[in-house]
Amino acid sequence: MRRLVNAIAGSLGKSGHFGAAVDRLQSRMGHQLDKSASALDERAAHGLVRRCHGDLHLANLVIWQGRPALYDAIEFDEAIATIDTLYDLAFLLMDLEWHGQGPAASIVLNRYLWRSRNDLDLKGLIALPLFLGLRAAVRAMVTADRAAQENREEGASDLEKAHRYVAAALRYLEAPPAELVAIGGLSGTGKTTLGATLAPRLGRSPGAVHLRSDLERKALAGVGEYDHLPDVAYTPEARNRIYEVLRRKARQVLAAGHSVVVDAVFADRDERQNIQALASEAGVAFHGLWLQAGPDTLTSRVAARRNDASDAAPETVRAQLNSDSGPLSAAWSVIGAGGTQDQTLASAEAVLDQKFKKICMTIR
Repeated sequence: MRRLVNAIAGSLGKSGHFGAAVDRLQSRMGHQLDKSASALDERAAHGLVRRCHGDLHLANLVIWQGRPALYDAIEFDEAIATIDTLYDLAFLLMDLEWHGQGPAASIVLNRYLWRSRNDLDLKGLIALPLFLGLRAAVRAMVTADRAAQENREEGASDLEKAHRYVAAALRYLEAPPAELVAIGGLSGTGKTTLGATLAPRLGRSPGAVHLRSDLERKALAGVGEYDHLPDVAYTPEARNRIYEVLRRKARQVLAAGHSVVVDAVFADRDERQNIQALASEAGVAFHGLWLQAGPDTLTSRVAARRNDASDAAPETVRAQLNSDSGPLSAAWSVIGAGGTQDQTLASAEAVLDQKFKKICMTIR
């Protein structure tokens, strides 16, 4: 990996077009590589460096019979295609963001992490800024090389694109601090919808890891996302296990420097306190969002669900309405969620923006 860093910096420097940006790029890549070294070694020791596609960008993807299919993998050199699996994925994530599809990149990362169900992938997120930065820098190098062989007009266009790739690489490598957002509320308030929409807007690219109690419950039971679970999966003991899983995963992601969104009911005061305490232990900012909507809205939304990981039914909502969630601490903000998804998002973003400003004022 260090040889690749040096090769990229050498090639970009030799072109003579990028000035001091090359030194900044090499310095930041080296810093991120040093931070990631032990995690990368652990991943390699557990088989996560293997023969991959190797060239996983959008031009090598096609929708075939309604499903995305990969083609044109690197086949001419096994050594080049033998890479960390997250580095392979990073090319797709970077290319999606390059083409203005940041929310899609967030979805891809989160689906990948849930399907892999491998704690080493959560820990490996420490290397994601490096991997994304490398992918953008390689694109810059290839594009600059192509520009040198083209006519003046085409070359100028590609050189401008190469500069934008270098700028993107530098942004990836200068990652913002992690934060933890917890989204609570009764069934039907729209926690998962809000979490999925907020995730790409939080933290470093391609956005926060979105942990969902509904998905973790299905994974723990060993069933599919849309398989219905019996009542025994919802006992207090079973619920405690799910919240323990959520905290464990969130702790690993935060330790890797990546932001987290956790969506669960959080009906119990201890559950809310525990997730807030986790943020304090990790040394990151905490934002609690408590969604509220009227009983009729909640029951109608739940009744209308199809192909949903949640097993909640209208009677679930009625039971929750009759239970006492206790008072919310000052770390939790109430968000009206009875309107449209866009209205809920706007309210949540306003709260998060205000909290961020307060944090910045405290730091200053």
